[in-house]
Amino acid sequence: MKSLFILTGVVLFLSCSKKEISVPGAADQNFFFKDENIAVQNFQALPSPGMITINFATSYEKNVQRIELMGGATTGSFCTIQGTNTAGNSTSVKNYSFQDSNLKGAIMYYMLRFEDNLGQWSYSDYYTVEIH
Repeated sequence: MKSLFILTGVVLFLSCSKKEISVPGAADQNFFFKDENIAVQNFQALPSPGMITINFATSYEKNVQRIELMGGATTGSFCTIQGTNTAGNSTSVKNYSFQDSNLKGAIMYYMLRFEDNLGQWSYSDYYTVEIH
């Protein structure tokens, strides 16, 4: 029984070692996120065979040190797919592009996670992408 418990823990860790988070609600398909530290515009998900490319821009970044794209096959659990460090502060438009080649279903959910200079995280709403 103990080995089954350990095996289950290893499988869960390998399948997604990132945090599981609960998201309060879904954004509509005209995705936009804004708070005191960042404003996201022009969020687009572009499916291609075996991959989805997520493009977006920020119109300002204040005390933001990292942006991560998170995704999952359900809205109950997201894993970090890709991330990048930012310049920290910017008032000019910055363009970002992330790719997800580990698609887990016919519908994928994406959201952005932002880390500020104090190590605190904030999250956007999620965006639904149907893969045809």
